[in-house]
Amino acid sequence: MMNLITNELIKQISRPRMWISLALIVFIDSIASLFVYLLFDGIQFSFWEYMRISSNLLMIIQLFSLIIVGDIVSSEFSSATIKLLLIRPINRVKILLSKYITVLVIATVLTASHFLFSAVLGSLWFYDSFFDLNENFFIVAGAYVLRFIEMMVICSFAFTFSVVTRSSSFAIGSTIFLTFSTGTLLILMNELGMEWGRYLLFANTDLQQYFFGTPPFEGMTFWFSVGVIVVYLVGFGGLCWWSFGKRDVDV
Repeated sequence: MMNLITNELIKQISRPRMWISLALIVFIDSIASLFVYLLFDGIQFSFWEYMRISSNLLMIIQLFSLIIVGDIVSSEFSSATIKLLLIRPINRVKILLSKYITVLVIATVLTASHFLFSAVLGSLWFYDSFFDLNENFFIVAGAYVLRFIEMMVICSFAFTFSVVTRSSSFAIGSTIFLTFSTGTLLILMNELGMEWGRYLLFANTDLQQYFFGTPPFEGMTFWFSVGVIVVYLVGFGGLCWWSFGKRDVDV
């Protein structure tokens, strides 16, 4: 398994998009930090408040991760390299699992890069409050953790679409569309009294809504959303296992 994961990581690192993503993270974080500094110049503003704002930029990291997720399986079919994988004496599920773990590792690296670079920039602009470990420290930690969980769930959704459809463009496009359009749909469903909408995946992915906002449907709780997410993840795993591991794959 480790050899498979290492091989997948080497393939992803050797592609320009990985380095382009890291370069864009540096560029976007630099522009965002300068904008925040100029906006709050002369106003009492702390390092940890800046880091709270930077957590919202994880949406950009999510887009970078989705591009990799949507392509990591489907590209094997489009380039016919899937033949080289399937002729090996390795279980198909292990091959698929190695690709999924690779996605998690890359998403973690991109998130960590964003956090560390944001922290460096924040300490330059707001160095005087770096060691003020008040409630904002816990807010930042919670925001990053919850947004990272949301990103992993959405990436799992895109990964499943990629495996089932074998189309990177469809997996990436449909996931981005659902991510940004579901909020409006949920508001409409709530207005129409369609309470079953609370069981939709995208009504539960944003766990921050229980701490910094309001859930789309009355009666929803943090652990309800966690349970719904777990059920969907199990379903995604079963669907991927059937599609790639059990179904005949034309090569």
